[in-house]
Amino acid sequence: MSAIRAFLLKAEAELSRMRYHRDLTRVEAKKIALPLMQAMIIGLLSVTASHAASPQMRTYVSGTGSDNNPCSASSPCKTFQVALALTIAGGEIYVLNSASYGPVTINKALTITSEGTIGGILATNGAGITIAAGANDVVNLKGLDIDGGNSGSNGIQFNSGQSLNIERCVIHNFTNSGINFAPNGTSGLVVSATVVSNNASNGILISSSGSGATGALSRVTASANGVGIFANGGSVNVTISDAVASSNNYGIGGAGAAAVMVRNSTLSNNAIGIAADQSAIVGVAQSTITANRTGWQATNGGQVQDYGNNNLGGNTTDGTATSTVALK
Repeated sequence: MSAIRAFLLKAEAELSRMRYHRDLTRVEAKKIALPLMQAMIIGLLSVTASHAASPQMRTYVSGTGSDNNPCSASSPCKTFQVALALTIAGGEIYVLNSASYGPVTINKALTITSEGTIGGILATNGAGITIAAGANDVVNLKGLDIDGGNSGSNGIQFNSGQSLNIERCVIHNFTNSGINFAPNGTSGLVVSATVVSNNASNGILISSSGSGATGALSRVTASANGVGIFANGGSVNVTISDAVASSNNYGIGGAGAAAVMVRNSTLSNNAIGIAADQSAIVGVAQSTITANRTGWQATNGGQVQDYGNNNLGGNTTDGTATSTVALK
């Protein structure tokens, strides 16, 4: 009996020791785990705070980037919209490689630059780029390919801002306009070395519901649109030089008392090369208007002014200018 009792006492002691170590292990584990979890939480909060609170003058996007990155050159973001949030007003988003970077709404002065790469935007619903900036904000877009996939509305929708400068862009396949420049105040549009094609309504539409819109378009190619380049409104004044408008319903058109000057441009294979309607005045100088069904026409008080140094011929119907203006 004494031997059994001794065995039981020994077993009980061993169980007590095991319980002690088990409880001690739990305590030690908590001592290690809790600080580790706290450090992880602080780290995550720190990363999130740095991402949201570190705006910079230049941000970067890459097709292999992540929108959880800080948009630096070494850790680029993946979309224009996230990069915009981390770009200081007046700053620049720089495209590192060819990819699609998603639609973006611009609400401040900003430059988006794609040099030697294709900064793509696929916008199959709505607008590719919407600009609703301040009255003194300038927006610059360089080297972008904006594609509507035959279902997006407008490639670039400009609502407000001091000016919009577009350089070396391709804007195509939209159901409305490639560029819809419709400011609610006084604003200017400058477009150079840009292609607008296969847009159902207009390649470029310049209109105004405010105090005025101006346009300076150079080396623009407008093809297979409803109207290649269209100016509409009494407060709209547009100058077009070195442009090509081909295979549109109307190559270049003016309406609603807009003022348009066309110089050193080629208008061919359109239903109508140049049209002036509703009191618009379209002046034409040093340009070639050929292979259209109608070369130029003026309707509803519109005027086509011929500066006398154009090449008009080879159209099914050349048409007749409203007046000939002497060069000064």
